[in-house]
Amino acid sequence: MKDQKPQVISTEGNKVVELAGCVIVDKEGRILLLHRNRPNRVQWELPGGKLEPGESAQETAIREVKEELGVDVDILGQLGADEFENKGNTLKYIWYRANIKKGDPKPVEDGFDQVKYFSWKQIKEMEDELSLNMKNLLRAYEDKKLKLELPQP
Repeated sequence: MKDQKPQVISTEGNKVVELAGCVIVDKEGRILLLHRNRPNRVQWELPGGKLEPGESAQETAIREVKEELGVDVDILGQLGADEFENKGNTLKYIWYRANIKKGDPKPVEDGFDQVKYFSWKQIKEMEDELSLNMKNLLRAYEDKKLKLELPQP
């Protein structure tokens, strides 16, 4: 699939915002999540964020992981994508499967206080604590819509 360029379209107060992030899986098949702890938002989420002008979705995913976790990653491929509404905006999110090639993940950006690996079962059990994007990723996983190859233990 061709990597997409950013597009933010404003139509009558409704913005379309494109985002990208990484699904990083450890040797036990657990997913790395980042805990956002801000007064207006407390949740577990994937590392990722908004596309910058002139940046591809893949470049965004790599940059955001570096900014949020302080690690360099290799993108292995696109897992899937989803679109959802939040506060009157349409958010289009692309998920990439990535491996850490350099560094140890830790929260390095203000507003984040924890980094932890979770099994899919644990993620399901903490659904109320997940970002909208993580809930969508969980649903895609449960519906077998992700192209996610988990390593064998």
